[in-house]
Amino acid sequence: MLLGAGATSPGVAAEPATAQEDIYILRSIREQHQPADGWCAAARTGFEPFPKDAERFYSFWSLRVRPEDGKVAETKAKRVAELRGCFGATGEPPRQNFYAEVTLGSLSFRGNGECLALKIDFPAAGLFPVRCQLVLSGLPAPYVGGLLTTNTVTSRAAFGDDTDPPGYTQASIATIRLWKTR
Repeated sequence: MLLGAGATSPGVAAEPATAQEDIYILRSIREQHQPADGWCAAARTGFEPFPKDAERFYSFWSLRVRPEDGKVAETKAKRVAELRGCFGATGEPPRQNFYAEVTLGSLSFRGNGECLALKIDFPAAGLFPVRCQLVLSGLPAPYVGGLLTTNTVTSRAAFGDDTDPPGYTQASIATIRLWKTR
């Protein structure tokens, strides 16, 4: 289980009082969502969105991990954030442009970056792993920016947390790092 703020367990160092970053590790699930006309416009995203399925919506969930080895014990503990994103083509077919606006608790921010499809039909037929990264901006003080990275498995099931084929964690395990001013 993840420890709460200020809690420590034997053999685990407490976070320094002067930590210059906040780190979140969350699971995303793609949800059905009605796209808004023009929301993924190039004026907002900085790129031309896909003609179809450019706008996507994800819920983010907290995880529970075993403290003795870090293995994830639960991938959907509590809904804690949401991401509304836009995707668009690049000159390389496996690479996509990625823009997102995120709400995490009382924080709202945006990010620009890309996603890269790594393999097809891996680790099983109908699945493909993808990695994404966003450079984050628009954060309130004391934050100066951040980075969101994902380790994603996409399946034939476009929405929800059940994969097709079953048994995998869809869609992403995401790390969000928010950096503070000194």
